[in-house]
Amino acid sequence: MANINFVLRDTFKKGTSDEVSKRKKADKRLDSLYNPEETSILMFFGFDRTHRFKCKTDLKVKPKDWDFSKHRKKQSLTGSYTFNDRLNVLSKNVNDYYNNLRKENTDITFNQVKEKIKAFVENEQNPDFEINTGFFDVFEMYITGNKTKVAARTIQKFKTLKKSLLTFSELKTKYNNLTFSQIDLNFHDDYRNYLLLEVDNPKSGKKGYLNDTVSKYIENLKNFMSWSLDRSFHNNREFQKSDFSASRKPKQDIVTLSFQELRDFYNYDFSGNKRLEQVRDLFCFAAFTGQRWGDVVKFKKEDINGDSWIFEADKTNKKTTIPFLGYIAPALEILKKYDFELPIISNQKFNDYIKEAAEIAKLTRSVTIERMKGIDKIITKQPLHKYITMHTGRRTCVSLLLNVQKMPIPQVMDITQHSDYKTLKKYINEDPDALRNNLRETTSVIDIQMKVVKKAQ
Repeated sequence: MANINFVLRDTFKKGTSDEVSKRKKADKRLDSLYNPEETSILMFFGFDRTHRFKCKTDLKVKPKDWDFSKHRKKQSLTGSYTFNDRLNVLSKNVNDYYNNLRKENTDITFNQVKEKIKAFVENEQNPDFEINTGFFDVFEMYITGNKTKVAARTIQKFKTLKKSLLTFSELKTKYNNLTFSQIDLNFHDDYRNYLLLEVDNPKSGKKGYLNDTVSKYIENLKNFMSWSLDRSFHNNREFQKSDFSASRKPKQDIVTLSFQELRDFYNYDFSGNKRLEQVRDLFCFAAFTGQRWGDVVKFKKEDINGDSWIFEADKTNKKTTIPFLGYIAPALEILKKYDFELPIISNQKFNDYIKEAAEIAKLTRSVTIERMKGIDKIITKQPLHKYITMHTGRRTCVSLLLNVQKMPIPQVMDITQHSDYKTLKKYINEDPDALRNNLRETTSVIDIQMKVVKKAQ
């Protein structure tokens, strides 16, 4: 088993070796003999006294700041956490590299190990750079490489993040030439503040995004950093720290239609306005089937098999089966209305038109939404129709199936293709009276005649 230790190259002042020996023998302090300048940290790798070698790292420290018992910078000093973390990461990477060497080459010699480890450490400190492999070049590779793996809307999110990072790097001098090594906690704080306070928000017309939007940007950035780390474009693991986040994701207020509101909207007569009638039907189709926009617009008649719609979900690539029964049955009537060819419309236009249709259909219930922006709570109160989008249909389906139709959670997940309950739960419109209503439907044990049976002797 290999041993890895870090030591200082020039711990003491020049010409003090004899005095150092005397003080060590007398067990006296050596502080006054320390080298006052920063000195390089060496990594010693080996197995025993005769099989060990040293590699120079790119880190330096003053001997007075070094903890000789722990072989790390003193923890009480500012910046020691980040400094020592770099040593820990280097140690782990070298150890992992060595273990892989042994697995791939069971008969490797010590000299071969020495040569390869030294080259590996050198590359860790001074990686080879290639033309067109900068941060944004790699990001473009990330986008291109995922086009056949994820949905088009996910690709659009990647493009939006890249554009945001480009704008941020242009505005902030210290990030004008953004590199992977700059993506640390300081970058995280600067970028997060930019998103919260400075960026133009086209939806609100004001400066800054809300916390839930910022969380999505940071999460997508971490996904890119992980992807590029796995492909050896960098060795920076700062993004893996727990503090590299937009803080805990805030609980969202989810807007859904009630059972009566959905029924009224479905039955509303838009015969005089074909445009609004079509967007209403698309919305209701999503509200009955619980499917995402990408799957609704890709509906094909050949996906109908008996009484079910069977298709591969655009986002998850999972086979999904939607029986046109019970609550979902009206979706089949919508398909028949359009001879199984649903109207085609862009997502942006749909979200504009559906608000107009919902307002005409008098979906005007007052809805209060709470969001966080940094540490500030943002409260908006508007009529229901102002909040409705295509995704409201999917959320409405989940809410009604769980809260009104009382379907078991696993079966709802079969319909929506959510992977776990935590993800599903955020789509539920929490009804403050639901607990009381559900409890009324249960039976108290004192209302049931109970017969006590004595245990047989």
